[in-house]
Amino acid sequence: MSKVYVFLADGLEEIEGLTVVDILRRAGQEVCTVSVTGSRTITGSHNIIFQADRLFEETDFSDGSLLVLPGGLKGTNTLGAFRPLTEMLVSWNGAGKRLAAICAAPSVLGD
Repeated sequence: MSKVYVFLADGLEEIEGLTVVDILRRAGQEVCTVSVTGSRTITGSHNIIFQADRLFEETDFSDGSLLVLPGGLKGTNTLGAFRPLTEMLVSWNGAGKRLAAICAAPSVLGD
C-alpha cells in the first residue's frame, strides 16, 4: 500500500493537519506525519502540542502516493522555506504525482 505523507510545522492549523490524518486513517489509508522543523514535537496555531511520526530527514518518500500540506500562516511559511520539501514538491509535480494543500498552503505550490 502506498503512503500519504502529511507535512507538519509549528503554527499549522491543527484541524487542517490532524483531521486529514484522522479521516484518511479511518478510511484505511497508511498515513505518516512528517515534521520539517528538526523536532518531532509540533505546536499548532492554537497551542495544541503533538508529535509527528517522523522527521523529514529520516524519511524515504519513495512509497508515497500523496503529499499533503496543511495550512496555517506560520506553518505554511515554514513549509515554503524548507528547501528539501519544496524541491521534492517540484519533482513530484513534474512526475505527475498527487499533491494536496489546504487554506494558505497552496501558496507553497504556487511559489
